[in-house]
Formats: sequence, structure tokens, C-alpha cells
Amino acid sequence: MKSLKSKQRLNTEDVCREYFESQIFRPTVNDEASPAYFFADASIRLEVTDASFKGIDFDTFLKEMIAVNIELFGLAWLNHNYELNKELSMPESFFSEEIAFTKRYLQDTGRGDIWERMCFYNDTIAKTVAEEAVWEKWGRLRDIPKAVRDEDYAETGEKFLIEQAKLLTDMFSKCITDSECRDRLVIRFLAVPCDISRITALSQELSLTLMERLGCDLKQAGLFALQRVIVGLYDNAVNYLDVVREWGSYEAGKDTRRALLEGLKRVARKRQQK
Repeated sequence: MKSLKSKQRLNTEDVCREYFESQIFRPTVNDEASPAYFFADASIRLEVTDASFKGIDFDTFLKEMIAVNIELFGLAWLNHNYELNKELSMPESFFSEEIAFTKRYLQDTGRGDIWERMCFYNDTIAKTVAEEAVWEKWGRLRDIPKAVRDEDYAETGEKFLIEQAKLLTDMFSKCITDSECRDRLVIRFLAVPCDISRITALSQELSLTLMERLGCDLKQAGLFALQRVIVGLYDNAVNYLDVVREWGSYEAGKDTRRALLEGLKRVARKRQQK
């Protein structure tokens, strides 16, 4: 089956709605393919890893994980299109479409509380980016041209970050009227491009924020287990966007995978019959 990969823009609302409804809000806990099942399974595994997780209300845990998930999807969306923009120039307004749709979608579906919870994790991104600039936490200063590295690294990092924030605020103010969406978008964009070292550092901070929100004090093993879940959420968002870009929709990608598996099974059966 041929790939539908295209450098043309995909419809932002369709892509985001499909992700929310297929990867986050499909509610059947008994369905092993459902997001609710994944979060329930993650909760059980965390309890086994660290007893501090026992007694945490699952509904609260689920809402916090969904908030983290959507915030990470927004970051993956920016990173995906940041990379694509190197090949295909996009209007500045395109980068604001996801967050504007997300707020509207959550409010229209009676999930405004998720949008409010997301702000804590957006603040965590801001904190991580600021620490990176001041302490070179995972090498953001590699993005600053060597020609301007004549000052103290921390001071250079602070100035660079503040100037970037100003430029992004001015840019997005032209295409998004909701200041709350704009400010959160600026924070996300400051973390782009996202490579594995940045996501690893960010996942540590998000795990600590999640622990604080849940009122639990995990030991090292529990913290690492929670961090793996969060990294997995980001990886899933990245994989989803890659599949959509490659095949035109997530469902089309799943159909292709199923067809390939059936083809492999047929080959195996034929070989067994010989």
C-alpha cells in the first residue's frame, strides 16, 4: 500500500480532534487499546513500584495525566511542524491553531477543568526552560551562535531567552487574540526544538509537578516509573503525528499496519504448509 505522505498542510482541527478522541478520551477501561485502560494499567504499575501511590484517587490521577498528555501533545505538535517548516514554509498563524482549538474543544465538551490543570504543566515547561538558560541544564546554549558567547554563559542565556520570549509574544499577538493561549504557546515554543535530552529533563520536572499535584512523595523507583510514563506519552504523540503525516490519518495508518500483519501471517501459513 502506498504512503499518502505529503508536504501539504494537514487540517489542524481534524488532526487534533482525532488525537483527543482516539488517544485520550475513548472511555472504555475494559478495552486494552483504550487510553483509559492504559492509564489504569499505569496506575497499577506505579502502585506496585511505589506504595506511596496507593490510595490516590484514580479519577484525579486520570485528569492530571490527561492534562500532562495534552500539554505534551501541544509540544510535540510544535516540534513536528517546526521541523516540517524547514522544508515547507508555513504562516505564523498555523502554529497557534492547535492551542486555540484545544481550549475550545475542552470547553465545548465540558472538560474546561482539564484546560485549567494544563496551566500547571505549562508553568513547569517555563521553569525548565528558565533553568536551562541559567544553568545550561541540558545544553540550550548550543543554540546560541558562538559569536555572542563573550559574556558569562548564564547572563547570555537569560538575555537570549528574554529576547526570544519578546519576539514570540509579538509574533503570536498578530494571529491569536486569546492572551491565555498566546502566553502558553510562547512557553511551549521556547522549548522547541525538542530532542531526547530536553524531553528527558522536562519529564523529570513534569513528574515532580504531577507528584505535588497528587500529594504523593514517591521514592526514586516510583519517580523513574512515573517519568517513563510521561516520556511514553510524548513518544505516542510524536508517533501519532508521524503516522498522520505519512498516511493522511491515524486510522489509515492502522489499516495499513493491519493489512501488513495479515500479509505476514499469510506468508507464514504458506511456509508451514510446504
